[in-house]
Order: sequence, then structure tokens, then C-alpha cells
Amino acid sequence: MHRSSRLRTPRYRLPDDVRPESVDLHVDVDPSKSDRFQGDVSITLRLDRASRSIRLHARDLRVTQPRIRWGDQEMRGRIESHPAVEMIEVQFPKSVPAGGAVLELNFSGRLRTDLCGLYGASVGKRRYAFTQLEATDARKFFPCFDEPSMKARFRIAVTTGAANAVISNTPVRRTRRLPSRRKRVEFSETPPLSTYLVALAVGELERSRPTRLGPTEIRIWHTPGKARLTAFGLEAAHACLDRLERYFDLPYPYAKLDLVAVPDFEFGAMENAGAVFFRETLLLLDPATSTLPERKRAAEVIAHELAHMWYGNLVTMAWWDDLWLNEAFATWMAFVVVDDWRPEWKIWHDFQHGRAAALEMDALRHTHPIYVPVKTAAEANQNFDLITYEKGAAVVRMIERYLGSTPFRKGVRLYIRRHRESNTVAADLWTALSEASGESVEPMVRAWIEQSGYPVLTIRKQESGGRTRVDISQEPFVERKRRGKSSNTRWPVPWVARVGSKRGVRSHLERHLLTRARQRIELAGSGAGFLYGNADESGFFRPHHARRDFEQLLRRLNGLSAVERMGLVDHQWALVRAGRADFGSFMDLATTLADERDPDVLMALHKPLGFLADGLIPDAAPRCGSAYATWIQNSFGPHFEAAGWKPRASENDADRMRRAALLHLVGGIGGSEAVLEAAAHHCERYLDNRRAIDANLADDVVGLAARTGGAALHRRFREAAKSARTPQEQRRFLLALGAFRDPKLIERSLELSLTGAVATQDVIFLLTRMLANPAAREPTWRFVQRRWSRLYKRMPSLLASRLVESTSNLLTSAHRREVATFFARHPVPSGSRALRQSLERFDWYRGFRGRAARDLRDWIDAR
Repeated sequence: MHRSSRLRTPRYRLPDDVRPESVDLHVDVDPSKSDRFQGDVSITLRLDRASRSIRLHARDLRVTQPRIRWGDQEMRGRIESHPAVEMIEVQFPKSVPAGGAVLELNFSGRLRTDLCGLYGASVGKRRYAFTQLEATDARKFFPCFDEPSMKARFRIAVTTGAANAVISNTPVRRTRRLPSRRKRVEFSETPPLSTYLVALAVGELERSRPTRLGPTEIRIWHTPGKARLTAFGLEAAHACLDRLERYFDLPYPYAKLDLVAVPDFEFGAMENAGAVFFRETLLLLDPATSTLPERKRAAEVIAHELAHMWYGNLVTMAWWDDLWLNEAFATWMAFVVVDDWRPEWKIWHDFQHGRAAALEMDALRHTHPIYVPVKTAAEANQNFDLITYEKGAAVVRMIERYLGSTPFRKGVRLYIRRHRESNTVAADLWTALSEASGESVEPMVRAWIEQSGYPVLTIRKQESGGRTRVDISQEPFVERKRRGKSSNTRWPVPWVARVGSKRGVRSHLERHLLTRARQRIELAGSGAGFLYGNADESGFFRPHHARRDFEQLLRRLNGLSAVERMGLVDHQWALVRAGRADFGSFMDLATTLADERDPDVLMALHKPLGFLADGLIPDAAPRCGSAYATWIQNSFGPHFEAAGWKPRASENDADRMRRAALLHLVGGIGGSEAVLEAAAHHCERYLDNRRAIDANLADDVVGLAARTGGAALHRRFREAAKSARTPQEQRRFLLALGAFRDPKLIERSLELSLTGAVATQDVIFLLTRMLANPAAREPTWRFVQRRWSRLYKRMPSLLASRLVESTSNLLTSAHRREVATFFARHPVPSGSRALRQSLERFDWYRGFRGRAARDLRDWIDAR
């Protein structure tokens, strides 16, 4: 019997007096034959006290034949469903005694289409089934105790067609042939795992030749015909796993390592124990045609997921409010590992790009602390964001630099060994770090973890009698300060400053722990030529230098590291946005950086300068458009002309990336007609031969060609995406469909989002690309409203929040009202916070618009 009711008091957590110890899970699934699956599960339980009912999770499943065994007793039960909390309750006619028992259930369901639970995916005529169970989607696959603290050992078996490969967390124990060209694949028992780490892939997959690290066999699985794209992923996995084993001083904790390239996948990757799933773009690469950013991003994601094998899988957070324990550490660790493997990549520059995005989000009133209480599945899903990952990683890095790398590593090793195969809370980590370092870590860290936001440090340097004093005050940084509102919130800031000599580029670092609202510090030495208030961008705060000190920095930019120059760009623009610095200060900085050699510093200029070109100027200062474009072209154009379109034999990666960064500035933001015309020509060459241009120019060349392209080019892009030889090419041409500016082609691209031409995983990315296109914003928003019911069915739940977030690109107050009204009528469960943030960005722009337009006109006129 299976009936529905409501719990008198909704309880989102399972009781802790019934716990699973082991799970025997059998699934019968053959995606090539049917989109249905069925199975049975036997859960060995430990009951702390007698009970007449047992609660566990199940959603969108038909669960039948409940029974329980203990000793020589067996009893049938009935199922009561509680859909509001995604649970079922198995009720029995009499109490099950305390002690051990085995709960047995049958279940069936349909392969999902929203990329979660056990879902279906297609490549041509081939059909596949994959799992994606984090955060709370194991319950959509089989009835289970779907909470991270409910670890159990799993014994998994799968019945399927004989032609299908079957991959799970552990090696295959045995395979039995069955009638009608079927088979049963049985896997070895797992170590204790949380349900969200269970993995299953079924379908016609091929595997690479293995590489080994000690006893661990590493393979890549992929759909047929992609074996030539596996070499880089195998090399990166081997290099990263080796470094992680040495960092943790513990061997890889699972029996094998399979990396599975999934053709339709919501996340970038998922750290399933022993069977890590990836988007194809992040695992399958052709070194000859992939860009440096594509290789760096793939290596960083591989390192991130492998770091989880220890930090997240072996030791797991007790509940989703400590999700950051998993994700922040793995994010930080990935950069440590990749930097050690490929130091020439300067991967910490990429960390700064991500940190800048987190700083921007965390300046909103509707941000959240790194640690945030979680009750429901929707709340858990909202925390997979920049605050949990990038801000969390920045705080981890700040702690590591404060304690020192050796004591920090010692504390992490102690934490992992002490809690292996169990669950933890943040206090367990602070205890281990304190024991290893001799420092009291928790008081310093708690403010950063439990408070939202971060400080701005106002820094004023004074010279007197050959000595340098620095006055520092701190207050919360917000982009849009509310009139009459002030805050006494404070942070203990481990402050590291770069102090430059009076002449030359020599400098030294000053370190102090700032604990008060105002402090005065006397610097070592006999005077400072310049002071930069966030050395190596190691602190999660914004430095606001006094005007005279900022002007000193402009004259001594060569005394700053590249990552500090990136930080200075980001901080100064944020200070302008918040009304704390004058508009001209940022424009002067951008002008000074026109001859910058480091590509990442130039890339840091892309977002603010692009916002002015595509947002502010068309909306509020149209008469500035021509003069602004001329300034961009005059400032950066000569450097692009000197670099040329074709790389020289002597060039390194930085030279190639600098050319790409300059192309984006001159063609994409400055709109140079000569560059746009040349880009269209090079795009034709690229369509004919993928090696005709430097791979690092491909994204911009294709995007710029689309800007002026017609129906013929649109058709060629669709054909190129369909026949692409690599996942990166497919994504490049697909998303470039969102860059066209012809109204008819915009509508054609939008209609494609409702068809199989755009995979489910890419629908949101195409729409957000179009909301960023100034010619496509309005038609895209109209299309979203008009076709919402069909679109929403193609939106994976977590990614849907990105569409909500992107609506702030519409800018105007009228659009704000439309966005608020529409999503009130059509709520997105994972996007409630994203909606509040989007509306807040609309409100910020309303206050920024008039002031910035006036200041931009004044700056241009003064030049």
C-alpha cells in the first residue's frame, strides 16, 4: 500500500536513532531499450530503540513491498508518503526491537530529464543512464537515508543489456550472463559512503588504456570515438593524484579511479568516490586545438575533484550547512596542486579572477555567510555558489598564509587521520589546526565563516621624521550603502602589505593582525616609496588607498606583482561602483595599464570596460559612445597591431594570451571596424581548418564574427557545432549563436534552445550569453517569459538560478518590476536568493547610472 499524508510537524531531518550500516542495491536499467528502471534495496540498520515505523527518503519513485527482518522474525509494513519533506514512512503492525534489522523495499521509476537522480542522456542514437546525486538527489534514484552523516557500505549490482558498460564506485566483482542478451554486473563493497557519492553509469562507453600511480589504476571512460582526447586528462589526473597523496601523507583511499566523460551533465564535475563524473569539456581535450584557459580549467577541475577523495569523501561534513568544508578546501587545494605541477601557467591568477567575482557578490546585502543553516533540499542547493567555493577558498588561503604552510598542512593531515570514514563539523578542523600550529584558530576564523560580507580597509600613509606610519580603519564594504545605516561588524584581518622602496622596484612585506576599528601601524625601515594594502591579494578584503597613495601606486605599478595589479583594477572599480572613489581614478588606472604585458591584468579590465560599453553608455550616455570607443582603440589598438594576428615562433603562452586579451579589448569592447572585418575573415579560415589560427583566439574570433554575421554564418555555426571533433569546439560554436545581433538570427537562436540542438546542460548558458548581448537582451527576456513552461522543463534545477541572476543585465527600473513580478508568479526553488541579488543589482544600477554617466562625460571631455 502506498498513500500520501502530511506530517503534523514537518521534519526535514531524519531521526538519528535509526542508522544504515550497509546497503545492497540492485537496479535493472537498460537505457537503450526503455526509459524505465526498477530495483530492490536491502538496508542493514541499527535501531537504538524499538520502533513501529522507519522514515527514509524517496522522491518521484514508486516504492512497494516493504518488509523488515531481524533475528528469525519478518514483518511486512505499509508505506505512508510525505512529499513535502521528500520522505516515506514505513509503518509496521508491531514494534521492531532495538538492535540490528534489515529493511527491504522494491522501487521503480523513470529516467529523469533534468540531469539529476538517475537520468537519461543521448548521443546520436545511443542512450545512456547516469547518476548525479549531490546534494539531495539520491532519493530520486532509490529509497535511502539521504543525509551525509548516514554513511553506509554499498554493494551494488546492475542488470542491463550485454552491450552496455557499467561503471560504479568500486571494481567489478563478477559479471553473469543472463538470457536475452542481458547481464548482471556485481561490484565490490564500498568503504563507508554518504549516499550523494554513489555513482552509476550505464551505456555504450569505451575506456582508455590505464595509467597507474602505485596500486591505483586510472582510466577515462567516454562515448565512442573520443579515445584520442584522453591523454591530457590522464596526465593531469596522474600528476594531481601523486601530489595529493604527498600532501595528505595518505594513499588514495579507494580501489580504483575512473574518470567518466558524461555527454550531458549539470555540474562541471562530481567527486563520486572512485568514479568521478565530468562534463566532456573538462576532461576530453585535443592539445593541438584546445586553448590554454581550457587546459588550465580542466586541470583545476580534475585536481578539485581528486582533492575531494580525502576532503569530502573520506572525511565528510555532517550536514549541508558545512558544505564549505568540502568545497572551499577542494577549491583552494586544486590551485596548490596545479601550481606545483605547471608553475608556468600562473594558475593563482585564475584564482584571483574567481575571487574577484566572489568579492562582488559578497558586497550585496543579500549575500550569505560561508556557514549558513540549512533545512531543506532547496536551501542546500542554493549554497553551491561563489561564496561557498571562491570566498571559502580565499579564507582557507588566508588562514594558511597566517599560520604558515607547514603548520597548516600538519593540521590538515591530523584532521583527515582523526576523522577518516566519518563526519565532521568546522570545530573539528579548527581544533586540528590549533593543535598543529599552537595558535588559537577558531576566534580568528569564526568571523570570516559566520559573518556575511567583508571589510574595506581605508589606508592612509604618513611620513614624519624619516618614519612611515599607516592609519587603517575598517568597516563593512557594500556596493549600495543604505542611507542612515551603519554597522559595527568587525573582522580580525591578517593584514599583509607590500611596501616599496623610494626608488626602483624593491619591496618588502609588512604583517599585522588588525582587530580594531581603527589602528595605527609604524612600518619598518626608513620610509616607503609606495604601499599596497593587500600583498599578493591574500586577504579577502578591499584596500582603499588615500588619493595621494593611489597616485603613487599609479606611478609605481611595476613594483606590484601581476596579481596585485589585477587586484588593484578590481578594487578600484568596486570603490567607484560604491561611490567611495571618483570615476576618473579608475579610468586613469585603465589608461596607465594600456601597455601592460601580463594578459591576466588586461583580462581584469574586460568586465568593467565592457560594462561601460555595453551597459552604461547605450542606456545613459549614448553621446559618449564614439569617444569611448576611440579611447579604447587608441589606448590598446597599437599594442594589438604590434602583436599581430599570427604568433611568432619565439612566443610563450603569456604572449599568446596577451594577444587574445587585446583582441577582446579592441574588437569586442572598442568595436574597431578594421578588427571586426579581420575577425570575420579569420573566422572563415577557422571554419575551414581548426588550426588556421592560434587556438587562444578562437573564442573571440568566432564571437566577433557572429556580431556582424548573417544567416549563412549562423547556419555554418550550427553545422560546426553538430559535427565538432572536440567538446570545446561544439561549445564554442553553440554559445556563439548567442552573439549574433541580427534580430531574425536572435530569434532563431532562441528557438533552438527548445530543441535537441542545444543539450540540456547548455540551455542556460546560451540564454545567459544572450542576456549579456546588448542586442539580444530584450528579445531574450520576452522569449523567456513567453516560453517559460517549455524552457523550465529543460533547465536543470541548480543551473536555473543562473538565468535568474542574469536578468540584472536588463538594467532598467521597468525591467526590475517585470523580473520581480514574473518570478513571483513562476518561482525557481534554487533561485530565491539569486532573485533577491538580481533585484538588488537593479537597485544599485539605478543609483549608479546618473552619477557614472555624468562622470564619464566629464572624464572624456577633460581628455
